Amino acid sequence: MIGLGLSGTASAVEMSLDVMVTSNQISPLQALQKRTWLLHWALFVYWNDSAKGGLEQLVDLFHSEKYKQAITTNAPHIVRYLTAAVLLCKRRVTKHAAAGSSAEARRLMKNLINVMQDCEYTDPIVEFVNCLCVKFDFDSAQTKLAECEKVLATDFFLCHQTELFMEEARVFVFENYCRIHNKIDLRALGEKLAMDQDQAERWIVDLIRNADLDAKIDSQEGCVVM
Repeated sequence: MIGLGLSGTASAVEMSLDVMVTSNQISPLQALQKRTWLLHWALFVYWNDSAKGGLEQLVDLFHSEKYKQAITTNAPHIVRYLTAAVLLCKRRVTKHAAAGSSAEARRLMKNLINVMQDCEYTDPIVEFVNCLCVKFDFDSAQTKLAECEKVLATDFFLCHQTELFMEEARVFVFENYCRIHNKIDLRALGEKLAMDQDQAERWIVDLIRNADLDAKIDSQEGCVVM
């Protein structure tokens, strides 16, 4: 089981568990416990392969119904890693989708929120997404984003992804902010992104250029026009 390099291996393990439960070799509770262990072992494999599709495989496994049940029942703290994985791979999923469709990324976020709402666990990473997607509270999201950096730096799996996570989190704030604003003050946006106005302007210029966004900077008024 340690060599969970491919999602097919996890599927094979799940089939074995189903057979064992059906044949009364193990109880449903024992199967749940084994899935819980598998979730923890998977972190080592998928995070080590995060740049080569590991996070996408992790998200697929953790979102499957029986493993979602294991998370919500036995291991709610795993929601931290599921949340981080979704944020880190969301733009990659959109880029690889047909015609750059964002439908798959929206599906990932919807599934994540469903898992979050079934768990009592929370931390700054989980609460950051909750503030943006459920509460639409940008001020609280700004506070949580600053707290995220401290959490990431001390987490065994996430510490090497701190810079990338903060970048993807800022893009996520920007995307959500743009959905409800046509004209955005750079100073106010910089505060939401935990940046000063100059940093925010440079960051947004790069984002507009690289992501091909339909937006422009009005330097005289100090705003972004969508």
